[in-house]
Amino acid sequence: MLQNLILAKAIDLIPDPIIAVDEQGRIVFTNEAHKNLTGWHLSEIKGQNYRLVYEILSDVNLLAEEKKNFKQEAILYKKDGSKLTLNVTCSALKHDGLPSVKLGQIIVFHPLFLQVEDMQKTSDDFVSTVSHELRTPLTSIKGFAETLIKSKDKLKESDQKRFLQIIKEQADHLTRLVEDLLFVSRLDNHKLHLTIRELELKKHIDRVCEVLGNQAGGRIFIYDFQAKLPPVMADSDRLEQILNNLIGNAIKYSPDHSSITIKTQLEKKNKSRILISITDQGPGIGQEDQELIFTRFSRLDNPLTRQTKGTGLGLYITKSLISAMKGEVWLEKSDSTGSTFSFALPVK
Repeated sequence: MLQNLILAKAIDLIPDPIIAVDEQGRIVFTNEAHKNLTGWHLSEIKGQNYRLVYEILSDVNLLAEEKKNFKQEAILYKKDGSKLTLNVTCSALKHDGLPSVKLGQIIVFHPLFLQVEDMQKTSDDFVSTVSHELRTPLTSIKGFAETLIKSKDKLKESDQKRFLQIIKEQADHLTRLVEDLLFVSRLDNHKLHLTIRELELKKHIDRVCEVLGNQAGGRIFIYDFQAKLPPVMADSDRLEQILNNLIGNAIKYSPDHSSITIKTQLEKKNKSRILISITDQGPGIGQEDQELIFTRFSRLDNPLTRQTKGTGLGLYITKSLISAMKGEVWLEKSDSTGSTFSFALPVK
């Protein structure tokens, strides 16, 4: 008993917020630093699901993770409704005699001032990647514009139109990149305002598929909707943005005349969430790339992705929006027969 009291007091003296959860993701312990930072007293949140007080910004499943320790980003929700983005270290709790038995996780939140080097590296990587993404379309625009200026009289009308079309496409690509960068900035600074209300999921899926159908190129949509689903709690515009990203990717990376299956159902393990899955018949995503797909500028290096245009921000934005709406997204499966992306959103 005395040993436990000493241990609890020692943990309370640690300046970093600490949370412990059991194997079901229920909060069992928080230290004094967590209470001071968030305003949540342990008695108010003990036994609650961890998503009440924090959200891991990663596709890693906390309780399924096999590594002993791993670092990632998380949002810490304060009692007054505000939130903080911090780095966290997660460590699995396992039974001494039965290492395969997982007892839960300990999550330690690190103040940002301890992450200066990481932040500098992230900033440098961000600037480098953005510079590259901007340089590619700008080079094309500059090259074709110079050709038109210098050699317009020598070019056929068809070539002039083709060059102008390329310039327009590259300018559109730049516009999308700038818009995505601004959107990511709003997400990262928590300046995105959502209007969460009850929405009929099928209506929004139908609307997105109707618009994307013009780009489907002979690809067929197959619908597998569970009957009498309750409304989801989401922001209307952002829900359609999420569907546009995921279904649009399925179209982009699927062969012509293949099928794309959209399935909705009440989640079996959690009846308070609706599960939406989008399955394509594309080439799949390599195991080494699967951990990167939800990060900024994640463009996989293979012949198919090199043929398709994109900013590499779509899945990062998708994950951030779903997390902001108290949902979760993950890569269900991916192999040579295709990929399935799934996400879950809460019902009222």
